[in-house]
Amino acid sequence: MKNYLTALLLTIVLLIACNQKKDSKNEEESKEPPISALSIIKGQLNHLDTSIYEVKKFETTKNVTDSVYLKRGEIRKAAEPFLSLPEIADEKYNEKYAESRLIDAQQNTLNITSLATTDTAEVQKQIIIISLSPTSNSTVQSIFIDRYISRGDSTILQKLFWEIDKYFSIGNIIEKENQPEKIHTTKVTWQ
Repeated sequence: MKNYLTALLLTIVLLIACNQKKDSKNEEESKEPPISALSIIKGQLNHLDTSIYEVKKFETTKNVTDSVYLKRGEIRKAAEPFLSLPEIADEKYNEKYAESRLIDAQQNTLNITSLATTDTAEVQKQIIIISLSPTSNSTVQSIFIDRYISRGDSTILQKLFWEIDKYFSIGNIIEKENQPEKIHTTKVTWQ
């Protein structure tokens, strides 16, 4: 009788342990990929391609700003730093990011932050701010991306910002060995 009880108890313990392993595997498999900021930006560019907005580009270097009107074909070229971003929602990248969500009750927004889990990732941080509205659909308000590019003896830190339906800006901080850093900012607006 003791042997039957021992065998039954051992079987129950093994079943519980196996079920716990399955649950932890399901949790890992159900991890959602980061939200694709790139698809939102491409949608904005598609909208600009078909719009009649007046598009203007401002470039600033050493506190000197120049401005120029952009033709439709020049908008995507100005947005190239956004379009050349790796798609962190893609399977080969999404495991390299940890995502957190924070509701800001005062601003009535949801902040979705994806942080790189390694220092070598090109996109170090991505923040998508979603405006929450009880009376209408929630919409993406803005996107922040910190990008790190290493090329030979120089590194470029890009601060990318997109305010939905208004403008985007690209801040480049360029560092070379034995030289002072250079800061170049581009802002493209439409109205």
